[in-house]
Amino acid sequence: MIPQQFVEEVQSRTDIVELISSYIPLKRAGRNFKTLCPFHGEKTPSFMISPQKQIFHCFGCGEGGGVFQFLTLIEKVTFPEAVEILAKRLGLSIPYEKGKITKEKTVLYEIMEEAASFFHNNLKDVKEHQPVINYLEKRGITKETINVFRIGYAPGNNSLLNHLRKQGFTLENLEKVSLVLGGTAGFRDLFHNRITFPIFDVRSRIVGFGARLYKDIPDSPKYINSLENILYSKREHLFGLNFSKDEIVKLNSAVIVEGYLDMITPFMHGIKNIVASLGTALTNEQIRLLKRYTSCVILIYDSDKAGQLATLRSVDLLLESDLKVQVAALPSGYDPDSLIIKKGKDVLFDLIEKRQDFFDYKLGVLRNIYDSGSIEGKTKIANEMLATINKLNSEIEKYEYIKKLALNLGVKEEIMIAEFRNTFSKNNAAPKKTFVASVQKNESYGLANEPLTITEKVIIKSMLNNPKAFSIVKKNLKEEHFSSYLAKKTVSFLFKSFSEEEKCSLQKILGVINDKEVNKCISEILMDDDIPLDKEIFKDSLLKLRKKAALQLKNNLRGKIKEAEARGDRQKLSQLINEYGQIR
Repeated sequence: MIPQQFVEEVQSRTDIVELISSYIPLKRAGRNFKTLCPFHGEKTPSFMISPQKQIFHCFGCGEGGGVFQFLTLIEKVTFPEAVEILAKRLGLSIPYEKGKITKEKTVLYEIMEEAASFFHNNLKDVKEHQPVINYLEKRGITKETINVFRIGYAPGNNSLLNHLRKQGFTLENLEKVSLVLGGTAGFRDLFHNRITFPIFDVRSRIVGFGARLYKDIPDSPKYINSLENILYSKREHLFGLNFSKDEIVKLNSAVIVEGYLDMITPFMHGIKNIVASLGTALTNEQIRLLKRYTSCVILIYDSDKAGQLATLRSVDLLLESDLKVQVAALPSGYDPDSLIIKKGKDVLFDLIEKRQDFFDYKLGVLRNIYDSGSIEGKTKIANEMLATINKLNSEIEKYEYIKKLALNLGVKEEIMIAEFRNTFSKNNAAPKKTFVASVQKNESYGLANEPLTITEKVIIKSMLNNPKAFSIVKKNLKEEHFSSYLAKKTVSFLFKSFSEEEKCSLQKILGVINDKEVNKCISEILMDDDIPLDKEIFKDSLLKLRKKAALQLKNNLRGKIKEAEARGDRQKLSQLINEYGQIR
């Protein structure tokens, strides 16, 4: 856990104008700066930055906050990760609280970094490792590619173990990150006679390695990966995402391939929005990671049977996660790497340009497996296609694809719809999104966009700018006194985050906010110079809210008193009249 005092130090030492201008160009606009919003498309700048208040706010999409909030949005990271990134920029070491595990991880990351440097530097020794370099050149892997992806070579013979031990790292920690294996004969290097590919997390920290033989060795697998450990879980990482995430966000599209070179070769030839799934089985964890950056995925797996099955499994998982899915089919016998090396990059670019919708791809695969002219084959195709269509979250999309399937199979539309209903109303236990659920979601969205009254804005702005005003509000008001949803939520957050004794300051607030709606509300209020900061107006606003709440409470009690009178409930009536008399 990162101490709050350190969070505030990082915040105070980071200038928001300097930070944001390192990502996008800014223009001076009076006391503030403005630019086109990086979080939504616009032609007229509505993204404002206040150097005085150290906040930003977009009056178009509503995003706002301080330095940490900007970084979480632009880098797609969590709040703690944003603190760590800014601390690193400032050259500060984070004094983690109760940080035994965190400190241990720091050492393990250092080990992985040193191992990657050791492997990479081996390829600089041309004389000793010339056969490896010749192999890489034959595969079309240039020196630039080697340097960008920090490709290396593991000779084995415990060369890595000996190197890391000389650097002062313990055998226990080397085993924890699976760089060495322990046994009855002692410890030995995991990787022998293999080309190494560092696996990075989204923050460009090395968490593992993939390793490939450069020559045939009997009874040895061509590829091996780091074993699962405290840093590395294959399910949670996408190879190359640290390199491609910015382009994925820019294009709102991610190309997913299978292997390391399937990602590296296209990337170096201009396809910058590409990642590899570290195997054929795309996982839910990888999909959740990818959803931070895009809503559209293009799958390019091998065209053999295993590749087709992997594609179809991935399609279903991606659709369940509400992602748009397309497929680019490779020619038989090629993967993305070999296609570029043998036929040129334009062939792969053309395949991506001509990619298919998931529906057309799967239907084509099934037509090659089953006889669509027979009743049995047609039924099997329909059942498998309907199972995938059912993964969609949109009822409209489901209906349109069912219509399309009926047309393609020569079945009446009403028959196909009946088949879908019969199959999935009985067998699909997962709750479906209903019209009622959609309405409820829209109502919640409407509440979040309900405007605050000027009275509420005055009180919240005073709370944010004056610790004394914050204390007065906390003593005299409750969140129920506020009428709009966002005002209630914001005030509730402030009350819970700060006690009356603890001085509430804007710096402290921006150091703890991790709620988008509260971020937007606070940044908008602070950037609005038309909201007055005046003692008398603040007092009047306070009284106005109290009176309004008292009036509302009286009206509610009058209704309850009438109901008690009608029922002849004297005890309840007496209690309600007493409550009514105490309202001031």
